[in-house]
Amino acid sequence: MLALQAYLILVALLLGSFINLAADRLPRGESLVRPRSHCRSCGRLLTIVDLIPVAGYLIRKGRCATCAVAIGALSPAVEALCGVAMIAAIAALGIERGAAVGFALVAVVGVTAITAGFARMRAKPGSQAD
Repeated sequence: MLALQAYLILVALLLGSFINLAADRLPRGESLVRPRSHCRSCGRLLTIVDLIPVAGYLIRKGRCATCAVAIGALSPAVEALCGVAMIAAIAALGIERGAAVGFALVAVVGVTAITAGFARMRAKPGSQAD
């Protein structure tokens, strides 16, 4: 049972990471698949360590390993929020109903983040989201 809970939390964290990717790329009209995740400042491809939800941010101390540009705290915050939503749902409702509610909460976070990404792009003159 504990392994299933850990798995569900990991999936929620990974979905949070994907939500960040979608919220960043979709408003720009970019693909969700290519190019691989990279530093927007120096272009360095992210490693496996960099891609670990929340932990990658902490390991790299919130900076790119190559150019040391600061990485915004919003990405690990969204990842953590998804993980916490799953933990709270499972704790409150048990594994079966909690997992369903947890994934629904993650979906709400995703829709909110992607919508915010489009709104942010629209606020910038000459953006592609117009």
